[in-house]
Amino acid sequence: MNLISAAPWDGWDLPGYALPSAGTVLGALVLVAWMFKEESGKGRRKPNDELNRAIERVVGGVVRGIGRFLAGRDLVGEPRTTATWWRSGVPVGTGDSSVADLTVSSSPRWPKRRMRRDAVHWLGTPLRMLISVGRGLAAWSRWPHAARSLVRLGLPAAAWGLWLHPDETRPVLIGAGAVAVLVVLTGPGGLEWWEPRKATDDELYGPGVWAAVRQVLRLDENAPRKKRLSIDADLSAEGARIVLLLPLEWMGGKDAMAALQHVIDTRIPGEWAARWERAGAKPYVEWTRKPAPTAKPVLPGYVQWKSTGNRFEVFVGKAIEGDRIVDVMVQTQSATPHWGVGGDTGSGKSTVLYIPVVHARQHGELIDILDTKQNSLIEAEGASGVRIHKTVRSCVAAFAEFMVSMMAAEAAMGKGAPPGARAQLVPRTLVIDELPTLIKLAYVWWRYGIKGKGTPPFLDWFSIILLQGRSSDHRIVVGTQQFANSFFGGTMERAQIGSKFIVGLQDRISWGVAFGQSTPVIQYDTTVKGRGAFADKRQAPDADHLYVREFQPAYITPMVATLLADCPPAPDWFDAGQMAPWITDEALTEADLVAGVRAFLPGGAYGPSAPTVTPTAAPGTVPHQPSSAHVTSPPVTSGTAPHVTTAQAAAGTTEDDALPPTYSLAEACAQGIVPWQHSTARQYKKRSEEKGVPFPEGIPDGRTTHYTEEELRDWVKRWKSVVPSKS
Repeated sequence: MNLISAAPWDGWDLPGYALPSAGTVLGALVLVAWMFKEESGKGRRKPNDELNRAIERVVGGVVRGIGRFLAGRDLVGEPRTTATWWRSGVPVGTGDSSVADLTVSSSPRWPKRRMRRDAVHWLGTPLRMLISVGRGLAAWSRWPHAARSLVRLGLPAAAWGLWLHPDETRPVLIGAGAVAVLVVLTGPGGLEWWEPRKATDDELYGPGVWAAVRQVLRLDENAPRKKRLSIDADLSAEGARIVLLLPLEWMGGKDAMAALQHVIDTRIPGEWAARWERAGAKPYVEWTRKPAPTAKPVLPGYVQWKSTGNRFEVFVGKAIEGDRIVDVMVQTQSATPHWGVGGDTGSGKSTVLYIPVVHARQHGELIDILDTKQNSLIEAEGASGVRIHKTVRSCVAAFAEFMVSMMAAEAAMGKGAPPGARAQLVPRTLVIDELPTLIKLAYVWWRYGIKGKGTPPFLDWFSIILLQGRSSDHRIVVGTQQFANSFFGGTMERAQIGSKFIVGLQDRISWGVAFGQSTPVIQYDTTVKGRGAFADKRQAPDADHLYVREFQPAYITPMVATLLADCPPAPDWFDAGQMAPWITDEALTEADLVAGVRAFLPGGAYGPSAPTVTPTAAPGTVPHQPSSAHVTSPPVTSGTAPHVTTAQAAAGTTEDDALPPTYSLAEACAQGIVPWQHSTARQYKKRSEEKGVPFPEGIPDGRTTHYTEEELRDWVKRWKSVVPSKS
């Protein structure tokens, strides 16, 4: 039988010798490979081993090449794109491609925009179609493998079909061409009915991330990425993840973990939070996108004051807590019923002090205001239930009377109090504006005005009121430049100021004094009138220090006069400047024994000769006259304390509260009172005691000690007499 003539390919019109000759060549190659096969046994190689391996490489390369050709893959080298069988890819290993270029063909995506129909668009369509076709052909390596395989097999098949069966093949080719024309016509270069698929985030960022991750994990260069690194196709989608499977043998210290985090931070846009799972058979790290930071709320520049309807809850303004704006309430029934506001002169702290005045009066409380500035709370003057004291002597007297009232009220609430004593009690609030100034002036008045000896009792009164005032409904609100211990008598007393507010710009020292040295300074806009910060004994949610919040106080000033005029009238004894009727002889005697108050009350040795209160105005009017104007009514006495009277003052007389000016050492040097530079004067001050020349005691204000001109000149004279050569 003739094998050649009976071969199955006879009907294919090929030369009769073609396939048999190819089979002969292939058989010869197999025979040669067998002849040069490596011998086993002693591990030695024959001299023809190199040729044997070369033949194996050639045959293996041919087989792999045929497989790559049929599978639509690159014939040689590593893959140049991330294309798969059904999916187009993006270039890998290059850094010069832009995102706009990574748009190789794949599934159609119907556009959202409407088709344009202008003449320019139609005239340019053929050119755009040609350009689109050229770009598509140029991106051959990024085609899906199935498409490339179809083209590779389709061209020889088409040629073979035209050769053997031209009539049947032509309609197929015409149909395929029509489909191709339709694709080009409706594509981006034509009618724009569909667009090429954009590169996924996995394709776009995966190769670069994997190249860096491999080095950190010390993986082989040929380690497959898909088995260890997973990047979601759309990293902007909610819940997008990046997952990296860690090798079991990877030690992964802090530096290595930080290196992986650095790879994600630098090679993938956005901020990503890592979650490490190192235990178990499959350790991994998962990154999820950090939530977008919540926009910080902004406080309004103006806050309308409102009444709470609760005597023990004062609305002061609004503050930022986390990501929300909340009302700021001072709880005066708490364990720290007193509160205060700090700030430099002109910061607006006096304006904030109107709030407790109005709130307390609306709930029937009586207000005493100590205002040595004499015009800070002028809108409240003349209102029933509000007594404003402006001279040092009257302020000290009001201070003393308030403390006696507190002690007497405490006794009136006891079980052994006379019947009806409790019914007389009225809650009271003492508002002190410019506390440091008041204390300084009180000390100057004590030492230089009335020539007092020893330590004055003013701070002791303050301490007692702070510690005991809540139980007897006697509360204090202070305005101060700084919350220093020296103003309050000590740390324990200052701690009773439960809610501390500061307004305006504060230096770091004042901030630390108010809220603690460990409390970080928060930034707020000091250009906004009244803007500041506050703390109310709450601890910060995530730290061991006070919870300080940005704060905007309510602005109540324009409404003060009207709101106070609408309040219920105060008892007659209060508006007349008399002491509280519940101050009995026994209570006064006890208070005098404890704190030495009798001499400072009206009619006492150091007290004012007459009540110094502003006459109550008619409803709806507020007379803006100095509160030091004397009441020209008949002499009045306290209801049950005949030992202390408020005698009538002669019309037109004034209290003799003229006090000598005081200077700090630096100010005295600058004005020539001390004839040396400040640094020199400080050195002489330190050496004074050693030389037997005592330096004046002075009047401290919490920051600086002040002296009179007479004291400083006397010290300079004594120093020069002892150390003449140094002066």
